[in-house]
Amino acid sequence: MKYQDIQDALATLARLSYELEDKYIENEGEITEETERLEAQKAAISDLLTGEGVDMLGRWLKSKEDELKTWKDEKAVADRRIKSVKNTIDFVKAKVTEIMEATGLEKVKGSFYSFTKSVSETSTVNAEELDRIWLDIATSAAHDAGLPAYVDVVLKTTATTLKEWGATEFLSTNTTDTVRFTKPRGGKE
Repeated sequence: MKYQDIQDALATLARLSYELEDKYIENEGEITEETERLEAQKAAISDLLTGEGVDMLGRWLKSKEDELKTWKDEKAVADRRIKSVKNTIDFVKAKVTEIMEATGLEKVKGSFYSFTKSVSETSTVNAEELDRIWLDIATSAAHDAGLPAYVDVVLKTTATTLKEWGATEFLSTNTTDTVRFTKPRGGKE
């Protein structure tokens, strides 16, 4: 049984139900050979749907759940690999930085690759400080405006937005010595 067979069976079941209802109305509720035949057809279609139809849909659902699990597992593996590669990149840059500090150089160039000292600055939102100052005010205002008490208020922003508004008191900034990496250029074609 395929999906289209289920759709067709459902349409047939609906048609038989209407037909059967009309026959009962027409015959003032009396059971006739025709109503018995329609009842038998309706029962057969119902049995088909609740048997083969349900099994087909169950197999389809199981295969999709299995597919979803596979995609999630593969995503988890990819995420771990990405994290590992990023850690390796950070490690290599730290080693180059260590070499540059040990040799006192600001720029180093091998035969193919070069590195220049640089400083990496990352900013993150200090959510605790933001909540400490604004959460009670925002919650009170939202509840006064009609937000039900069973709904929580959460403050959310980004470091970029805070910088744009000059609200740097809610930023935590971390600076790290690092290097800029220059790769060899490809040849002209």
